Amino acid sequence: VPLAAAQWSSCSKSDDYKSNSTYVANLSLLSSTLPKKAASSTTLFATSIMGNFPDIVYALTLCRGDSNASACESRVTTAFQDLLRLCPYKKNAAVYYDPCMLKFSNKNFLATTTVNDPLFIVNTKNFTTNADITQRLLFTLINSMAQLAANSLRRFTTSRLDVGSSPTLYCLMQCMPDLIPHDCESCFQDILNSTLEYLGGKQGGRVLGTRCYMRYEMYPFFQGDPKLRIINLAPHVPTINNTTTPATVYPQSQPPDAAPPPEGKVTVQEHNGKVSINNQAATNRPEEYALVWRLEERSSEFTLFDFPEILQATHNFSKENLLGQGGFGPVYKGQLPDGMEIAVKRLASHSGQGFTEFKNEVELIAKLQHNNLVKLLGCCIQGEEKLFVYEYLPNKSLDFFIFGTHIVVFIHIFGL
Repeated sequence: VPLAAAQWSSCSKSDDYKSNSTYVANLSLLSSTLPKKAASSTTLFATSIMGNFPDIVYALTLCRGDSNASACESRVTTAFQDLLRLCPYKKNAAVYYDPCMLKFSNKNFLATTTVNDPLFIVNTKNFTTNADITQRLLFTLINSMAQLAANSLRRFTTSRLDVGSSPTLYCLMQCMPDLIPHDCESCFQDILNSTLEYLGGKQGGRVLGTRCYMRYEMYPFFQGDPKLRIINLAPHVPTINNTTTPATVYPQSQPPDAAPPPEGKVTVQEHNGKVSINNQAATNRPEEYALVWRLEERSSEFTLFDFPEILQATHNFSKENLLGQGGFGPVYKGQLPDGMEIAVKRLASHSGQGFTEFKNEVELIAKLQHNNLVKLLGCCIQGEEKLFVYEYLPNKSLDFFIFGTHIVVFIHIFGL
């Protein structure tokens, strides 16, 4: 699953630095050394202290447990560039991506072992199960993973929860590798408390903290197979001494019935002790999705599929369902609930197609349906995921699905 480019940043209002100051010089030194330091670590984690008071800078970065060294160095380098742009002249700033995080400050935050002023990002859709079951699901998920993650080398683990008829959940948890297991578990306990208080009942969410973080969704979003399979639900949620402080929960912007967040940037900034949010993607994305939704209005036979529906049809894009692989991505066989067989083309993240190009291609294919072509049933757009859904015909050549762009096929047939 491609790692999303979603980005959240937190900038303090006070403690500004001036251009061409010693603080800037220290940040510049950190930006040239910290990425390499993280990439050379077996845990892809690094801390550093640069300079002396009053221009001292404390910094910390971590790449996710399913990342590799070369990607880590590049991402941390980008994180420095983004953070200086998103939080200009701020001595205390942090940025969180799906694959990595970076924080620097003029105050020593490296000694803390708590979540430390987390950001809460939540899917605005609710579970359809009752509140008691959803709280037990979230408690079971996080409680089952905490010890496993805390005792691993990279303080990282992933899981899949399958309990009876309850929704399937996927989760990722990680704390900073410099924490001892006990402190890591304590940090996860803070996350558990916060999740039950602020994210309960939601189909997905994240708690992003300086020392540990957690994300859960109803679809797989991490690399590789889950490290833990959970099949038993906790009988009850024990009484928790809730000491969490009031917090603001930010919605992850999405189209109707969608799960993953868009490729957007969310900036959180303090103003007089209050936190505000600026989500440019939230402003632009609905207009883009509306262009695709209009396809459904033009044709009753064209469907905008939900991503969870595609996951279920293809058994989570299992190897057994893989029909073939081409330069633009793999093709999977699937079956809809009504028994209809489909072929799903999942565009690779490196295909070079942005949303606009994808939309144009969908509109062209929908317009040029022809008896000699495999029928396009619809499409699916969820964050970075872009999929074409075709009618599956066993005797049809897979070349149509796998090789080249669909537009080239239409130009060849119709002489456009």
